[in-house]
Amino acid sequence: MEKRHEKQIHILILSSWRSGSSFLGQILNHHPSVFYVYEPARMVWVKFPREKASLLHYPVRDLLHSLFNCDMSPLHDYLPRNGRYITDLHFWSESRALCSPPACESFAMDTEYDRPSCFQRCGHAPLEKMTQACKVHKHVVLKTVRVFDLGVLLPLLQDTKLDLRIVHLVRDPRAVAFSRLSFPLKDEDLIVVRDTENWENKQGAPNVTNVMANICRAQVAINEFSKKVDISLPGFYMLVRHEDLARKPLSTVEKIYNFAGLSLTENLKDWLYNVTHQRRPTQTRFMSFAENSKQVIQKWRDGLDHRLVQEIQEQCEKAMEVFGYIPVRTMKEQRDLKFNVMTDVKDNQ
Repeated sequence: MEKRHEKQIHILILSSWRSGSSFLGQILNHHPSVFYVYEPARMVWVKFPREKASLLHYPVRDLLHSLFNCDMSPLHDYLPRNGRYITDLHFWSESRALCSPPACESFAMDTEYDRPSCFQRCGHAPLEKMTQACKVHKHVVLKTVRVFDLGVLLPLLQDTKLDLRIVHLVRDPRAVAFSRLSFPLKDEDLIVVRDTENWENKQGAPNVTNVMANICRAQVAINEFSKKVDISLPGFYMLVRHEDLARKPLSTVEKIYNFAGLSLTENLKDWLYNVTHQRRPTQTRFMSFAENSKQVIQKWRDGLDHRLVQEIQEQCEKAMEVFGYIPVRTMKEQRDLKFNVMTDVKDNQ
């Protein structure tokens, strides 16, 4: 079996749906020192679709703890066919490490990571190879949009065997709402709103305003908990706004990499520039990433009904204040791209 690194660094990306967490995950995933798993908490929610998010926090926490320790045995309880193969893992090819030896012997270690090729050539590797791949990497990175309470993760933060660092990614609630309207998340929304008081007595499906109210409260609570919790190792938490990543990708990623204990190579700088400055209209694959990121963050201003904007601003007032997003009072302000809708500088710690 491959030798394990003496001391691994563990990074957890905490965010909410449609906030750019898949993109941030790929920014870390492309580094050769990183073992990355895309949204492992999803399999817990899929297995228990009728539970509340607050109850699912505990099996999610236990799963994250196991994965950070390169223990893949819990996956057998969640994956199809009892998790015989790495390919039973949802979106497994989003991980560069699972597309490289020892997880996949079809590619050399120095082969450039390419999702489509990986998907075609790395099928049916035994799940045990995932453990080996985890152990030979210095950094283990997991990302999830399904943790709303940082306090639940306190045992992981206090575990002296882990060097756990939280990257908390937030996005303008109005932009999140706009993105959710074109990307339905019906099953997830039901789990999110079940923690709302008296929700079971309400009729109909949750709407974007209901969901955003819960998500905004959770993001604020995560941030507030990070400031008051007594953690033995300081500097465990970093706040990142999606808009700062889009507007100033290189400088923002340099800060994230420094926090994570990673070095930004020239190849990674080139890749980052390409995926934040190019648009590929013929590319329709899920999570293709290549966009003009400065334009993407403004789309909600033209596409979202102003009445809905006002509702989101009301429900997410605290989140907008904490994370530095400025309300628009009129349709004219919303449409005027010269009207600034966020503070220019936000402390990332």
